[in-house]
Amino acid sequence: MTAPVHEARALAYLARQDAGPPPADAEERADWRAELRAAHDDYRAGRAIVVGVDRLDMVRRAVQAGRYDARDHQGLAEALAAVEHGCMSSWRTTPYGLVWIDNEF
Repeated sequence: MTAPVHEARALAYLARQDAGPPPADAEERADWRAELRAAHDDYRAGRAIVVGVDRLDMVRRAVQAGRYDARDHQGLAEALAAVEHGCMSSWRTTPYGLVWIDNEF
């Protein structure tokens, strides 16, 4: 990824992807906007752990932000392997960074 990481834009992008395209019918747009807002609020409330350049960068950022405790691991690579092994996370790519998603949220 060559663009700088931008957390707010990345989360807004994911919410927009989750909500899909806006409906043509004006009456349905209010429900669509509510769905979009709810998805964005979920990401901001903790469903998105962190945004970074790649998975190792995200583990580093999550440790620095206090969102992940890597003290039981020898290094970031081992911490990432533990996260991947746990199968409770996923990663989604946006134009604004890679987003670490908590699947258990």
